[in-house]
Amino acid sequence: MLQIVFYGNGIKKAAFSLLMFLFSLSISAQCSLTGWTKISQGENFSIALKQDGTLWIWGRNLYGILGNGTGTSTEIKHPTQIGTETNWTDISVGRYFALGKKANGDLYGWGANDYGQLGLGNNTNVFTPTLIQQNVNKFSAGYFHTLIVKTNGTLWGAGYNDWSGLGVGTSVGWYNTFQQESSNASDWESVCGTYANSFAIKTNGTLWSAGTNIEGQTGLGTPASLGTNETANFTQIGTDTNWKSVVGGIYHTLGLKTNGELWSWGHNNNGRLGIGVTGNIYYTPQQVAGATWASIGATNEASSALKTDGTLWTWGNGTFGVLGQGTPYSGAVNVPTKVGTANNWQSIPVRSGEVSAAGIKTGGTLWSWGWDTFWQLGNGDGVAAESGSPTQVTCIDDATLAVKDIVANTTKITVYPNPVKDNMYIKSSQKINEVKI
Repeated sequence: MLQIVFYGNGIKKAAFSLLMFLFSLSISAQCSLTGWTKISQGENFSIALKQDGTLWIWGRNLYGILGNGTGTSTEIKHPTQIGTETNWTDISVGRYFALGKKANGDLYGWGANDYGQLGLGNNTNVFTPTLIQQNVNKFSAGYFHTLIVKTNGTLWGAGYNDWSGLGVGTSVGWYNTFQQESSNASDWESVCGTYANSFAIKTNGTLWSAGTNIEGQTGLGTPASLGTNETANFTQIGTDTNWKSVVGGIYHTLGLKTNGELWSWGHNNNGRLGIGVTGNIYYTPQQVAGATWASIGATNEASSALKTDGTLWTWGNGTFGVLGQGTPYSGAVNVPTKVGTANNWQSIPVRSGEVSAAGIKTGGTLWSWGWDTFWQLGNGDGVAAESGSPTQVTCIDDATLAVKDIVANTTKITVYPNPVKDNMYIKSSQKINEVKI
């Protein structure tokens, strides 16, 4: 809701009443080119968080992911605000569902719920952000399941479990209520859900995994040595105690250590492990060259990472330009390759889209590249065409509430802020007789 506040010398009462009536109309919050802090991508859509605590979406709107109370399928060409709330602090999205956390630790979910991934006790899709858990510290949306670490250090999951991905000791197809992982430990620090796997780091820096191992995703060794193709309980990967974060695509996984080392495991088709060769399955972590890595991300069949110098690097399947290496192509890259010349990249999504990707630069600008059939790039070029290089996410002109022309003659009039969100102030040193918007 936009409120107009007037300061003037004797504004006419009738005009004031009329104006306030007109300005009571609901107007979407202001989109802007800066202020982005985090982005998370589903199959063909993006949800991003701004510094002001608002959430925005663009791309393919399926299963009510827009959060406006309807399940209508649409394509959103430019960033559009989800609801009106301004107290979101973190986000994570699955294939077609979203999770958002608020400052008080409340976790909300909406979108597809076919496997019970929202943990609400049913399998009904949800079309508006709905409270699903409280006292949440960390959380992650897998493709079809949700993982949370509560403030007491316990780890819980809901949703798809056919390959034992929840780590609850079973391979029951799915759970539509949250289940605690089988060890009942209370020293979990962070989690990451992928396709049919889950990973977690404990407060002592050890890395643990559960789920399918057909393509080596668990990092625990060959199925023959484990005696099974899946791991039903969270099991420690190696003995190292300096793991910082973990991400994964469908069949591969990346792990980052606190010393800047990057490791990968799983299926190496198209060179997605970044170890200099293409093909084969690696059942235990393999080191990626270099030791100056700062953060990591993955899409279905490709990988990305930022270095401490602010440069962005990608590798794997380059279909539709998802690697950002130039003109869209379908080649494979088996070693980390620098994207452009920019050295001011600030963050990348833990999970990128099916064949699209994004990143945020210092200053809060947001950039995207790759497949654009469902307008998931949000770049304002007017066409749904792939981009092989980063293009800036922009706002649609007719959704912008801002002042372009002010005719004030000799009267000093101030209108601020510009652009505006929530409250707009109009000040004049003389009497205001009429304002037209």
